[in-house]
Amino acid sequence: MLDLVKFSVPLLYSRNKNLQYKENIIQMSTALLKFLKDENLICTTPFTESGELKKDFEIRESDLTEEGVELFKSAIHKWWKKIDAGLDRSDVSFLKSELEKIKNSKQH
Repeated sequence: MLDLVKFSVPLLYSRNKNLQYKENIIQMSTALLKFLKDENLICTTPFTESGELKKDFEIRESDLTEEGVELFKSAIHKWWKKIDAGLDRSDVSFLKSELEKIKNSKQH
């Protein structure tokens, strides 16, 4: 089975040399990865001991729980589109509601 990369900080960070773009990627990545870690959806640690985002951090499918994989399939790309449309990069309320839907569907 392939262990696909689901999210790559270095790939996103290297796509553009614009400093504002790089700052936006760091903010979005930090919000997403903090959410995934806080909700126990990833088994790896995306932050250093001092709380900084690891710039070489990647999430592979094997790093995610079953709910984490489902969230990537159904919601992460929609959240990115919302950010592109003007949603604050630190706003993970959409991801929280989508995760609740996933959890509720598993209970039924």
